[in-house]
Amino acid sequence: MRALMPFLMVAGLGRFFLFGEHYRLDAPGWVPFLGISAALLVSGARMLRLEALRPREPGLVVTRTREVGPIGELMIAGFGAFLLWLGLFAVILSGSTEIWAGVPSDRTITLPEVAVAVSMIGLPGFFMVYWRPMFVIDLEARTIRRYPFGRALGRARSFPGTALRVFAEGYWITNTGRRIGDIVRGKVGNYTFELEFIAGNADEQYVADRVAWWARALDAQVASEAESP
Repeated sequence: MRALMPFLMVAGLGRFFLFGEHYRLDAPGWVPFLGISAALLVSGARMLRLEALRPREPGLVVTRTREVGPIGELMIAGFGAFLLWLGLFAVILSGSTEIWAGVPSDRTITLPEVAVAVSMIGLPGFFMVYWRPMFVIDLEARTIRRYPFGRALGRARSFPGTALRVFAEGYWITNTGRRIGDIVRGKVGNYTFELEFIAGNADEQYVADRVAWWARALDAQVASEAESP
């Protein structure tokens, strides 16, 4: 769902600046238009290849710290894409000419207006579309990589498996007393993420065995629930 947003933003920009009647791209406007469109298309393609599909590489485990359902993702990413689109529209508009009733307008958007549109509208939209923290666990290399903006933007911080602490705790439905299973979590630095969900009332020995398996797989330490924070 989120991976479609960059393509929709490019389509919207093209609709106004390439096929619309009221805006004409001047020489200064082609540079941001082409650069922004290329960046959006690349990011969308990377979302499809690296996030929407399962990892091709064996031994890779991808876990997200922000799981959102399809409807929630559509609302967050969709509205964020609209805000980001408005900010990018203002940038490109600064290098274009408005045409009304066939007559070019002398009025142009000012740099302070562009700065306000980008910082107050576009930037929040960028985070709503791209901020999807995730961890990639490489069982073969025994490393953990954290991607604040998902794998699409490629900026990551790497941790060795020896820095990881693995523990398990009960998994409850929020604001209820209903326990639905156990969750095996990993903690590296100040970051905590989920490794495995064990549904139902599994016995303690089975849960301990799963914790030990993850610890052995990554050369990590087993931490008690009290030590996990």
